[in-house]
Amino acid sequence: MTSETFPKGSVLGTVSGIFLGILLKAVENFTNQKVYTLLLNVDFIPFMGNVHWPELIEFCFHLIVSMILGLIFYHLSEKWSAGYKLRWLLAASLTLPALLLYFPLSLLAVKEVPSITNWEAVAYWGGGHLLFALSLVQLYPIIKYWK
Repeated sequence: MTSETFPKGSVLGTVSGIFLGILLKAVENFTNQKVYTLLLNVDFIPFMGNVHWPELIEFCFHLIVSMILGLIFYHLSEKWSAGYKLRWLLAASLTLPALLLYFPLSLLAVKEVPSITNWEAVAYWGGGHLLFALSLVQLYPIIKYWK
């Protein structure tokens, strides 16, 4: 890891996570599909689920995960001198597990969230996470040369 990996990867993941959060919040507001609620939900995690967290804190939990993914993406893109196609493959590989998390997160949630058979919500969730992958790929060259 270079000395630039942490700040640049952190910014990359955080900005991408903010895009995802804003999109899913808008989707939830306009469609009443609780995909933003699902994104922020931690009620099934022991100890954390016993606390009523403010939305901002739950969003920060989401951004921590996004930041970690941004760090991994940035580090591997640099390490492998990844071109555009390889960055897409890397972003897709990092985002696919998040897409699939829809199902266990829906099943484990205590709060009201979309069911595992709600294909409209699955599509919004998937589209949002594809935007996350897209933003990693598209923002990478901007962040890389940012001083």
